[in-house]
Amino acid sequence: MKKSLFALAALGAFASAAQAQSTVTLYGTLDSSIGHMTGLSTNNTQVTTSVAGTAVTTGSATGFLDSQFATSLWGMRGTEDLGRGRTASFNVESDIGTANGGNDSRGLFRRAANISLADKGLGSITLGRQGSAFTQATTQMLPVSGNTAHQWRAVGRTSFGDQVSNAVSYRTPSIMGTTVALQYAFTNTVNEFEAGSFAAAHLVNTSIKNLTVLAAYNNAKAQTSTVAGYSANGALTTQNAGASLSAANASATNTEGYAVGLKYKFTPQIEVGAFYANGKQDTQANTTAVTTVDANTNVYGGGLGYQATPTLLLAANYAATDKGASMYNFQSHYLLSKRTRIYGQITLTQAADTANDGGSTVYNSRSFSPAHGTASLSGINTNFGALGTAGGGGNTTANANGYSLGVIHSF
Repeated sequence: MKKSLFALAALGAFASAAQAQSTVTLYGTLDSSIGHMTGLSTNNTQVTTSVAGTAVTTGSATGFLDSQFATSLWGMRGTEDLGRGRTASFNVESDIGTANGGNDSRGLFRRAANISLADKGLGSITLGRQGSAFTQATTQMLPVSGNTAHQWRAVGRTSFGDQVSNAVSYRTPSIMGTTVALQYAFTNTVNEFEAGSFAAAHLVNTSIKNLTVLAAYNNAKAQTSTVAGYSANGALTTQNAGASLSAANASATNTEGYAVGLKYKFTPQIEVGAFYANGKQDTQANTTAVTTVDANTNVYGGGLGYQATPTLLLAANYAATDKGASMYNFQSHYLLSKRTRIYGQITLTQAADTANDGGSTVYNSRSFSPAHGTASLSGINTNFGALGTAGGGGNTTANANGYSLGVIHSF
């Protein structure tokens, strides 16, 4: 009997702890579409030639696409009210591959796995895997963006990625319409604080009616050597430090970028936006400690969002680089409900003038899988900067276009 009472008391304690969590929310988004692309490499892989002006054989493809506007994902977040304007919260978030039900190979909760403490008057601190402070701002610089249009930030290699690990960030409360976020991701390497680290910051100001001002900066320091006891390719992968890590006696790439943007709402139905960004990547040779600047690219563009009717949203976006690459992106969204929409996209791209200029994808990296039905979430990257890898090599004579029609549902 005593054992049963103890068990009941323990169960009650766990129940009380569970009740202390005031809200726990399961959420998600699924984005699936059918698309047609032109200007693709005929071997169904990325175009990787790095010789300027070298022609490659291209073709077209029609197939199933995932996450072309919104990212297919699911997650959980919870918040506990600590009283006196203070809260504790958590967030875990994972990918969903709608093409085949797969998950990203880099980890179940590679999108987010963090805990936060917030004070109404002091701001909030978040620790763990989380979104890049740089990307959090750049996603807001166009009135109607989405994954395809937002690829402008990759054109000039302005940022390392969307998420960072080993990270701590601080976000201020809104002061005179301004919020600031500061973020740092640790390298977690013995006797090394800088190499492999990541720092980012952004500012958002809405103090002037109908006007939003945004600015963002990030700097990913590459790790050029490994540490005893760590794996040969660096125990801190891109999932850990948020920087580009390499094996010993190899080169590594530093990434630094900034962006500024303005959005103005002329009427409740019409909003325009414009941005300018600069990205710089340099390669550091581990054996010589010599740094070579590989790319310094300026990117600029703008967009228009028009709520034609309560259920019809139209958008047009443009982005270009000082290397000759450009992108036109047109969108239409028809809302079936608050959670479900049908959308279409047309994206027309112009290749860069020279090789090694980098480029953004017509569709993001989850486009066509070379082997249909596999668990892989990666596919063809069709770049408007250069039809090639994000590392900079690419064909500069072919352009690529994309057309898609899809459905988005959120829960």
